[in-house]
Amino acid sequence: MNSNNHMKISGYSGMIGSIQFIIIPIIAMFFYGGGTIWNHDAIGYTFWENFLSDLGRTFARNGVENKISSPLFNTSLGLFGTSIVLLHSSTFRLFKSVWGYLITLTGIISGFGMIIIALAPDNVLHDLHMLGVWVWLVALLIIAVLIFIYDFRSKERNQHFVILSLMMAILVGYHISQGFMDVRGPLIVATQKVVVYLNCAWYLCLSSRFLDQGKMI
Repeated sequence: MNSNNHMKISGYSGMIGSIQFIIIPIIAMFFYGGGTIWNHDAIGYTFWENFLSDLGRTFARNGVENKISSPLFNTSLGLFGTSIVLLHSSTFRLFKSVWGYLITLTGIISGFGMIIIALAPDNVLHDLHMLGVWVWLVALLIIAVLIFIYDFRSKERNQHFVILSLMMAILVGYHISQGFMDVRGPLIVATQKVVVYLNCAWYLCLSSRFLDQGKMI
């Protein structure tokens, strides 16, 4: 496969994966059985109190089977993770020298973290699920920092993307710190939502860079 086609495939896969992960989990929210980690009697999905992982549970927090939301969410997350692996498979073509290979390796690891989360519902394989969460988040933090530094030092940097990468790094780092400090309550749920949707927006912008670069090769 030539570099032009590789960049295009990576760019389109990143875009499609990000867009579908914005849309499909929202649809899954309407079919969630009900209950939160703090209130098992809550009706339906509460955006600022339910974790996204609740959608992937085989049984909702209130004990109702998640016949629709679980396969929808887990499939969507698995596709997102796969798209990120494909996207980062050509990162070394966008970011030159050793930086590109570091970002490629770390990005692929982050994508596999998402796939692990999708294959291990929280209520079935909790420890493996949490391992996937940590792999995804820590690798994502490293990627955001590496890309921020690379772009900041570049003479051809996109100022808006530099700022977006910095925001990503700060928010992901903060979310990781919440895990270490065992933060509870709606704040950690809200932070997760912001991190995930910012992650999707960030990957959409990064994917467009791949497509632009593919046209130039």
